[in-house]
Amino acid sequence: MNSQKSEKKQTEISVIGCGIAGITTAFHLGTKGYKVNLIDPTVNSEINNLCPKNGTQASLGVLMGNVYKRSKGRAFSLRNKSMKLWKDWLTQINYSESGFIFEKPLIKLTNSEKEYQSMIELRNNKKNFGIELLDKNSLSFWNSIFETKLIGGLISHEDGRLNPIQLIKSLMKSLDQIKINKIDKNVSKISKNSSSYDKNWNIDLENNQSITQDYIVICSALNTHKLLKPLGHEILLEPILGQVIELELKKRSSNWKEWPAILNYQAINFIHHHPNHMIIGATIEQSTKPSFINKQEMLNMNNTAPKWMASARVCHEWNGIRAKPVNEPAPLLKQLEPGLLINTGHYRNGVLLAPACAEWIGNQIEGQININE
Repeated sequence: MNSQKSEKKQTEISVIGCGIAGITTAFHLGTKGYKVNLIDPTVNSEINNLCPKNGTQASLGVLMGNVYKRSKGRAFSLRNKSMKLWKDWLTQINYSESGFIFEKPLIKLTNSEKEYQSMIELRNNKKNFGIELLDKNSLSFWNSIFETKLIGGLISHEDGRLNPIQLIKSLMKSLDQIKINKIDKNVSKISKNSSSYDKNWNIDLENNQSITQDYIVICSALNTHKLLKPLGHEILLEPILGQVIELELKKRSSNWKEWPAILNYQAINFIHHHPNHMIIGATIEQSTKPSFINKQEMLNMNNTAPKWMASARVCHEWNGIRAKPVNEPAPLLKQLEPGLLINTGHYRNGVLLAPACAEWIGNQIEGQININE
């Protein structure tokens, strides 16, 4: 056991990219005792969603883990594992950011009979996951809020939201406390290291700097292809844009006491931010720039927007680009070569799946170390 701990302390790992995948991977590896670098030109930048540096900072931090319709397979396993891990992880990072909580619950509404039947089936299949169908009183309340005729809905008591900005700030403080080395440089090239006997990989940074490492974990979204193509690995990712709009409502809505942490309706997420503010967001565009048409479609909800929404003032809006795998399931978790791994391509579920993906990376590295011993 002592030899394995010594091996970990001597093992150097570079994580490239500081979105939620990169930060949580660095955090997990650091807590396991490895010597870790987190490399990204924005790693020391101010963290806020007014000027997002990556797709994570422009996200809403929605955790739809239990309302996932499947109950087996890779996607389900990752969600199930992450929901359990977040509970443990938050106890480790919360001490550095007071008041940061996992906000619950999540409510989904539908005006589709087909979707409501899926909700019934989901409730029946996942009775132990904290999922219930909405009763008539709750449905009546939401009908009055959205000024429509809903067919049904469900409440997931264990799903909800982690504020992504607070989460990243807390994780960054934790990285400092476990002595993760942050390198605010661009990576120009990675290559196999032929000049050293103990380090497998070479990382060329800007300004002619370079470091040698035992392992490289690439969490750099759309930059992944550029870094890996010279090594003969074709990893194809396409840009998907997430849009978020903050609305200032004309009237205070303090009577909306039943509003959950997240409300999902017509593929739009609603967060009742303050008594007279509403945040709405969706991952809707295959693009790198937001379009006016897509924004208007989200704001008018296919011409069914309630009066409070139609009359609201857009007081702030932001967006972020996420990477979606082409012809492969998301996310991409692979060991491409000994010592070269990728954890990227989450595009919709970055915050949700981060712990399970980080753990997968850790397991691959630990398994390789055990083989080499």
